[in-house]
Amino acid sequence: MSSMNITMVVARKEIKGIIKNKGLLFGSLWFGPLFGIIFSSKIYSLDNSTFSMALMAGVLTGYMFSGQVFLREKQERIIETLLCTPLSLKSIWFGKVVGVSIPAYMISLLTVVLITIVSNLASESFLFPSVAILIHILAAVPFFIASTISLMGYCQFLFGMRENRFVSYLVMMGLLPFIFPNIIGSIIQGNVSFVVSWVEVLMLLFVSLLLLSITTYFSRFLSKEKIITTIS
Repeated sequence: MSSMNITMVVARKEIKGIIKNKGLLFGSLWFGPLFGIIFSSKIYSLDNSTFSMALMAGVLTGYMFSGQVFLREKQERIIETLLCTPLSLKSIWFGKVVGVSIPAYMISLLTVVLITIVSNLASESFLFPSVAILIHILAAVPFFIASTISLMGYCQFLFGMRENRFVSYLVMMGLLPFIFPNIIGSIIQGNVSFVVSWVEVLMLLFVSLLLLSITTYFSRFLSKEKIITTIS
């Protein structure tokens, strides 16, 4: 079996686990889209709303899902059984990243659709995201979600239980400037009408690919023995 097939086997396992966890799934479906709609009502531009809320919904739900897929398996020592299989550690890690990224991205897309519908209901004219934002939603957002989940998954494998809580919060805080560039841009330029454009979209895509490449590279230094020693 090829490494890609192995990765997809692990990914399907994680997706099924997320779907079976009704409380987690309902919470993510309720929290992500609802938070996006409420918060987007405070932002005057549809492009700004969809840019930030697509990322926020995907990253927050990905954070919730990765807690089950990575951290909870360590707490319940399920990961020990998985590490005893012939699967390589990199295949396990990458499969989990894919398995979390797919449902998180689906919720992100749902959030964008709902924001667009609600914005049109509240507007006298037809509103639709610009071409730059559409590219952002279809290309930058999935890579950004995958890169953040890969980073959190890597950290949750690498560190112990106590360290992971602090590291996860630190990662989330570090992502805020990339999720809300309109707020940062408004502060820097002193202009509250700042609207995201191709510059922010391409910058985010570059950062996402860079972060995903870095975590993928460093994943080769993970060892099963190191993960076992962090379980407590």
